[in-house]
Amino acid sequence: MARAWTKVALVSCHRRPDRSFSYRGRQYSVCARCTGILVGYLAYPLLLLNIVEIGFIASLVLQLPALADGGTQYRGWRTSNNPLRVVTGVLSGVGQAGLVVLIGRYLAQLVVSLW
Repeated sequence: MARAWTKVALVSCHRRPDRSFSYRGRQYSVCARCTGILVGYLAYPLLLLNIVEIGFIASLVLQLPALADGGTQYRGWRTSNNPLRVVTGVLSGVGQAGLVVLIGRYLAQLVVSLW
């Protein structure tokens, strides 16, 4: 069951061995960038509880390093490495968590205002 869920939940991750971490000869289920994104999602409770606050523009800007790293590598302009992929992934994950919180709060206020 867990293996099937992993395949469904992580369908967008390519899981290439050369871009993934491994431990004792076993490859992680996700690539280095997706690992970073998942770590970045750990910021969600901090954002939700207002322990840390980031704005909408900052949340969008946090996507740029991952887009730049992935885009320049895709175009063949440069070669990235796993440590850089993790760092850009963490930034992206924090930004995505911020967007989820901000959009969720906006939608909640919208629903409440309709009552």
